[in-house]
Amino acid sequence: MHTTLVPVSMLVHCTADESASATMLVVYPPEERGEAEYYQKLYPAFPFLETENPLTLLEEGKASYLLGRDLTLTCYCPLDGVDSPFLTFLFHTLEDACTYTRSYPNPAQDLPRLIKEYAKLLADGKLVAFPTETVYGLGGDATNEEAVKGIFAAKERPFFDPLIVHIAELSQLDGLVAEVSEQAHVLMQQFWPGPLTLVMKKHPQVADIVTAGSETIAVRMPANPLALALIKASGKPIAAPSANRFGYTSPTTAEHVREQLSGRIAAILDGGACTVGIESTVLALHTKIPTILRPGKIGVQELSPLLGEVALAKQAGPTDTKLESPGLLESHYAPTTPLYLVDDVRQYQSCKDVGVLLFEDIGISFQGPVAYISEDKDSETAAMRLYWAIRKLDGMGLRFMVCSLLPEQGIGVAINNRLRKAATKKEQPSC
Repeated sequence: MHTTLVPVSMLVHCTADESASATMLVVYPPEERGEAEYYQKLYPAFPFLETENPLTLLEEGKASYLLGRDLTLTCYCPLDGVDSPFLTFLFHTLEDACTYTRSYPNPAQDLPRLIKEYAKLLADGKLVAFPTETVYGLGGDATNEEAVKGIFAAKERPFFDPLIVHIAELSQLDGLVAEVSEQAHVLMQQFWPGPLTLVMKKHPQVADIVTAGSETIAVRMPANPLALALIKASGKPIAAPSANRFGYTSPTTAEHVREQLSGRIAAILDGGACTVGIESTVLALHTKIPTILRPGKIGVQELSPLLGEVALAKQAGPTDTKLESPGLLESHYAPTTPLYLVDDVRQYQSCKDVGVLLFEDIGISFQGPVAYISEDKDSETAAMRLYWAIRKLDGMGLRFMVCSLLPEQGIGVAINNRLRKAATKKEQPSC
């Protein structure tokens, strides 16, 4: 299925047949009839349908997916522990979205079956990569030391770097944390499920390998419905760092995971692209002042109204080997192709072997390849596409890549944090 048809705010319904090819139907609400008529003249081969509630197509089994013009797929797929029976997946390209419909032609049957199968793998001590709203995680039973050792082996991760434990319900905190403070309760109520990891005093039964010998443990409840359903079905709290080789760019699609961990783990649960796109905020609550150890989507602006003063921790140095949280090392998230942070990317306009990462269209043509992290300096979009854009250029065999930083505000703080850690520390080269 190849088309750039999908117009503003319209939906396309995809139904896979026995040959795994997809049929398409443009679905539009009555208020967009005029726009639909315009596109129908441009694309007469595609049938158009006017409806006030396209979700009924899914619930009644008349369609497998609805494809939004923002490259989201929505399907009907009730899952245990997930409130809505409708799931929505994000993709970076139309080709990726259509590939997903061919891989899972009947999501209401395919996805629950895979979740049940992969949950058993986790319960049996195997490793499964799965999507969260931040990045893909490499999951293993946090109560099984051999499984946790397997995570470190698969990632080639040093044992001094602790893991985040993921849960699907608050009852799973029993046996993980020594106590849940009033501050923690407030934050969980406000931000869980979501991209906020809380560092609290650990329960004595938690193995030291999970926490790198620290007396604290990092825990979060992911917002991705597939992640929640998988964790709940496994019956285990799941230790899950990012599903990539240690130190390299974090994965935000299942294909990213395959590129680095294929053959090293038991399974990959494909949930499309991650919607937040950068790792969770890590907040320490055992300190006198709540302290952000790793910036993420949820920052000081969101936390201060609930906590009062919030501190920012200094980043670990190159020789630090005692860490309370992942993501604190000076160099991390690095592509294979050197990445340089520059004040003005336009100085590399004529370099054919230099890739350029842009946060907005700056109105000039580059001789080398360009990847738009966003096209209008939208920080939410930039976070979602950051690692995808870096990986896209990283696979082109370029001499190096260049990028400028965003303003230090909102999620831009976290994006700049990742870029600084991913960037080479060598002297900036010329064109």
